[in-house]
Amino acid sequence: MDADLALRAIGRALFFPPFGPLLLAGVGIWLLNRMAVERLARVMIWVGLGGLALLSIPVVSDQLSRSVEAFPPLTTRLPAADVIVVLGGGVRLSGVGPLGATLYPMSLERLAGGAMLVRQTSLPLLLSGGRLESGPPEADLMQVTLQQTFGLTARFIENTSRTTHENARHSAQLLLPRGLKRVLLVTSALHMRRAEAEFKAAGFTVIPAPVGVVGPAHYDLSMWLPKTQALDRSYQALDESVGYGVAWVNLHH
Repeated sequence: MDADLALRAIGRALFFPPFGPLLLAGVGIWLLNRMAVERLARVMIWVGLGGLALLSIPVVSDQLSRSVEAFPPLTTRLPAADVIVVLGGGVRLSGVGPLGATLYPMSLERLAGGAMLVRQTSLPLLLSGGRLESGPPEADLMQVTLQQTFGLTARFIENTSRTTHENARHSAQLLLPRGLKRVLLVTSALHMRRAEAEFKAAGFTVIPAPVGVVGPAHYDLSMWLPKTQALDRSYQALDESVGYGVAWVNLHH
């Protein structure tokens, strides 16, 4: 992992939940006995612990997700397109998986969405995702999983990208010279706004095909009880909000 990716990973670990709110509360506790900043310390403790609790509640995480998800699911009538592009969502090293690794659930969800579109449209498919650390490039693992699980084979493999920006630029190098410009873009709903902006900037006409869209709001008891899954979704929503802001600045300067 190069310095830029390492700094991003450290920043996420330090400032996003669960460690970020706990770090804020910890600093507040450390400051608590210093009379000049006692009020500030109490605010930091309440904000840190209270924020962590709120972000763990499904109602809160769903609302955060809806604020980030900019595109609804595709309807049954699909617009005309030239190619389907599926973006990777992470790999875990594993001795039992093909190529010594397995796809994260997020990657499998995206791959399943892409496979469904291939069956509906018979369009060519590109899989995009490189190698962040050790192990196989993600697109290579996605290809094997696509063949073994769905009985399909992607025509194009883009296995060098490490970021959304590189997903778009490296895909453009493969597709645009072949005249494939209208893209059905498959990625998680939380990630789509940033991915769509990057692919547009790379020269594509983008038709968003998000997966994992938050369903209709409901407010039964379980939605008010803290859950680790809700905390993870809050993390993803906050991460994508920051990521989209950074991408917007980079694309407009």
